[in-house]
Amino acid sequence: MSGMVDSQLAEESLMPFVLLLVGIYSVTASAEQQWFSRHSEGWFWYEQIAEPETDENEANDQTKRHQPHTTAWIRNNIGLYLDKAIELPSRENVSNYLYLDRLIKEKAERFARVGKQVIEGDPLLDENVRRPISPAAAKISDDMVQHARQQVLQQIAKIAGLVFYYQGRCRLCQLQAQTLMALSQHYSFKLISFSTDGELIPDLPDSRIDREPSPTLNIQAYPALFLMKPPDEIIQLRQGVISYIDLHNRIVEAAHEAQWISEQDYKSTLIVRDNWNDASANAIPLAGRKLKKHHSIGEIDHKQSKSALVH
Repeated sequence: MSGMVDSQLAEESLMPFVLLLVGIYSVTASAEQQWFSRHSEGWFWYEQIAEPETDENEANDQTKRHQPHTTAWIRNNIGLYLDKAIELPSRENVSNYLYLDRLIKEKAERFARVGKQVIEGDPLLDENVRRPISPAAAKISDDMVQHARQQVLQQIAKIAGLVFYYQGRCRLCQLQAQTLMALSQHYSFKLISFSTDGELIPDLPDSRIDREPSPTLNIQAYPALFLMKPPDEIIQLRQGVISYIDLHNRIVEAAHEAQWISEQDYKSTLIVRDNWNDASANAIPLAGRKLKKHHSIGEIDHKQSKSALVH
C-alpha cells in the first residue's frame, strides 16, 4: 500500500516537468514547420539585414557640419559666430570665433600673395605700368607729363580764349584775375574780362562793363570763367575760384570734351597712363572660357631647345 502511494506521489511531482517539456517541443516543432515552409529564403547568413532608418534632415546636418569652411559658408556664418561670442563670451564661443577669424586671415594672405604675382605679371593690372612706383622714375614721368600739358595748352590757346566775368569789389575775383593774367602771359591765351558791378580791376588790360550777362551763361557765382572758341562755342570752366594748376587741367579736359584736341594729345597730359581700353575686356575670363596657360621661363627654354635639336 505504501509503495503505491509513493509511486503516485512521484508521478504527481514529475507532472509539471512533463508539461513544460511538451510545451517546449510543441513551440519548437511549430517554428520548424514555419522555417520549412519558408525554405526559399535560404540560410540566414545570406539574408539582407535592414539598416536602421536615418532622418534625411539629420544626415544633411551632419554633412554640413563636416563640409569645408568655404568662403560662402564663412560669409553667411561669421556674423553668427561673432554675435554668439559677444552675447555669451565663454571660452568655447570666443575660441570658435577667433579660429574662424584666423581662417579668414589665412585665406586673405594666400589671396594677396597670388594676387601680387598675377598683377606683377600682367601689364593691364600692374599699377607700376600706369605710373612708376619708384620716386626717381615717377619724377621723370611727371616732368614728361608737364611738358606735354604745356604743349597742349599752347595748342588750345591758338584756337580758343578765356572769358572772365567778375565783380570789381570782390576780393576773390581780384585773386582770380592774377591767376588768369599769369596763365595768359605764359601760354598766350586771349583774355576778355567783363565787370558786372561797374568796378574794373586795373590789372586786367582788356576789361569791359557788362551789368547783364547773357542768361545762357547761367552765372550763379563770381568769379565765373569760360573757354570760348570763335565764333560761338563757349564752355564753362568754373564758377568760383580755381587754382593755377587746376586751371591747366580743366582747360585740357574741356577742350577734350569738345573734341578740340585729339585723344592722343589728351592722354599725353595724364599723370596716370591709361592702358585700359574696350579690347582689354577680352582678357577677362568669362564662364566657359578656358584660361590661357602661362609657361615658366624654364619651360620656354626647354621647348626652344627641343625645337632647335629637331630642326
